[in-house]
Amino acid sequence: MSTERPTEVLTRTAFDAAAPVYDQEYESLHGIRRLRSIISQVYLEYFQPGQQLLELNCGTGTDALHLANNGMSVLATDVSPNMIAEVRRKIHATHTEHAVAAQVLSYLDLHLLGNRVFDGSYSNMGGINCTNNLRAVASGLASRIRPGGYFVATVMPEFCLWETAAFVFRLQWCNAFRRKKAGGVSAHLHGGRVQTFYHSPRKFASIFSPYFDCVEVMGLNIFTPPPNSPRAYTLVPRLMNLLEKIDDRIARLPLFSSIGDHYLIVLRRKESAA
Repeated sequence: MSTERPTEVLTRTAFDAAAPVYDQEYESLHGIRRLRSIISQVYLEYFQPGQQLLELNCGTGTDALHLANNGMSVLATDVSPNMIAEVRRKIHATHTEHAVAAQVLSYLDLHLLGNRVFDGSYSNMGGINCTNNLRAVASGLASRIRPGGYFVATVMPEFCLWETAAFVFRLQWCNAFRRKKAGGVSAHLHGGRVQTFYHSPRKFASIFSPYFDCVEVMGLNIFTPPPNSPRAYTLVPRLMNLLEKIDDRIARLPLFSSIGDHYLIVLRRKESAA
């Protein structure tokens, strides 16, 4: 049986409340669509048609359906029953039952999958920031991904240039470096709270290193605002377009890959674990 964890209960409650309106309020934003487009390109670099993939924190299933349309099979998992209900509704509506299955499951309980093994796995939109127990996630994934398979994760780092500059501009000094708080940050979501923990690329790769080699790290939303901040795109669209082009050019440079709102990290399962 899975174990009830206080922070996980809060996360589940918040995302259960958000599920019915998540796509309408979140997926329609330009920043989110752009972010998903970039990440989707990376998925198609590392995942191949015919492969079986495991998705962590799947939300409403946007990525799972996209990959299914590109010839892959996906087990989409999430701790929120209401999110999984949305995924199943989409599966039925798109007739993709042959390619996508959805299951309520925490990424801290991957042992409940029994002997199932996958060709690869992914976690998008910072969902993995809802835990500070990355070691459990790493060891759980190590037993689920075949040697040579990839794990692609989109993670929020401990420092975000745009966020820090915004807080400094508002003279909110106590929040400027809030991501570095050891106990995480409590974020509000549809009347609930989600405890968020931030992980630098170096820390993330180090924790996964007994089982995975780091292939690449890519910065996201470095000079552009966080993807759920549409106001800047309305006020200064030409500037945002320029900043997007700059981000595209510098995303893989080491200095910039860890100071955006998110980063994308690609890990490869070792042939033998330490």
